Amino acid sequence: MAIENDFETVAGQKLFVCKTLPATKSAADYAALAWVEVGSITNVGSVKGRSYNTSTLATVGNAMNRSKKASYSLPDASFECAWVEDDAGQIIIEAGANSYDTYAFKLEKEQSGALRYFTAQVKEFIENNGTSDNNVLGNFVLLRQSDTVTA
Repeated sequence: MAIENDFETVAGQKLFVCKTLPATKSAADYAALAWVEVGSITNVGSVKGRSYNTSTLATVGNAMNRSKKASYSLPDASFECAWVEDDAGQIIIEAGANSYDTYAFKLEKEQSGALRYFTAQVKEFIENNGTSDNNVLGNFVLLRQSDTVTA
């Protein structure tokens, strides 16, 4: 195994947003959208995977409780960016935070070339300040509305 190919870092990843939803949840329909980059991302959230609840059955005739996977949710994706008020992508994120609309998102992984497509609502977009040594940052949380399509 080549050492340089045994893992991938987050360096070079980019997040894009589109107000228009794809006609279907196919990679081709997502790729056809007009994407706007969300600039100055400093921390990338998790956009793939499910979180399952557990259903447990406890019968009196058996001392062992039995558990199985039950319903699932799509975990939230939390992002951080340098606060740039005139960034076109951040303007869309802020509009999404002030509405109930669902948007399309694309995460582009530079090192592997992989793409992650999904839909989400913007739960919040909050400006964070701090001390004189801190950067002004924005934190936003995406409530994923669809499983992630990988391309």
